[in-house]
Amino acid sequence: MENVKYYDNADISKLNIITDNNNKSGIYLWTHRESNKSYVGSTVNLSRRFKYYYFKNILNRASNKNSYIYRVLLEHKYSAFS
Repeated sequence: MENVKYYDNADISKLNIITDNNNKSGIYLWTHRESNKSYVGSTVNLSRRFKYYYFKNILNRASNKNSYIYRVLLEHKYSAFS
């Protein structure tokens, strides 16, 4: 695997997650550390996708309420995820 990055705490690593993945495409994985449940996604612009996840106003939009990852990010703190 090329350029695999791991971030233990999605809250503390927010800035690194966004900057390390600038102008990169790829597959990403959010893992709830307590339950070990995971969400896998892919995108052509990782940095932009992560910015969406970190903007709560985007997560709160009615059109996004059906998204599993949006709901769990709103329900739990970012620090609950790697």
